[in-house]
Amino acid sequence: MKISTKGRYAIRTLTHLAVAYKDNKKTVTIKELSEKEDISNRYLENIFVKLRKAGIVESLKGEKGGFFLTRFPEDITMYEILKSVENIIEPSECITDKKFCNRFKNCGMRKIWIRLSQHINQFFKNVNLKEIAHDYLERK
Repeated sequence: MKISTKGRYAIRTLTHLAVAYKDNKKTVTIKELSEKEDISNRYLENIFVKLRKAGIVESLKGEKGGFFLTRFPEDITMYEILKSVENIIEPSECITDKKFCNRFKNCGMRKIWIRLSQHINQFFKNVNLKEIAHDYLERK
């Protein structure tokens, strides 16, 4: 399983929104996020479209506009973030797509991949944005 740049950038930028949430700052612009994380505006905009569709962020237009979290950071899990921007977060595509492997019915490894996937996903569900932001602030 490999987390793409979309997944990593989503988590990194949402960390800034979680810090802003903690500091009672209402919004953070794409430009601010882009500069803080050295990520192109256009790439971030595409990521934030997916995050908005997933209900993780909303935006506010105008002079004090930008993006903000729709819920408390502790209520947003790493699993939810990754699921919203990644195409697949499984160790093998055979878990979600029977057509991926012609040995689907007779494969001894498929059960192992499913168990591994369950462990990984449970870990991601147990890590929330508040924890990630806390760890980020400790390292500053």
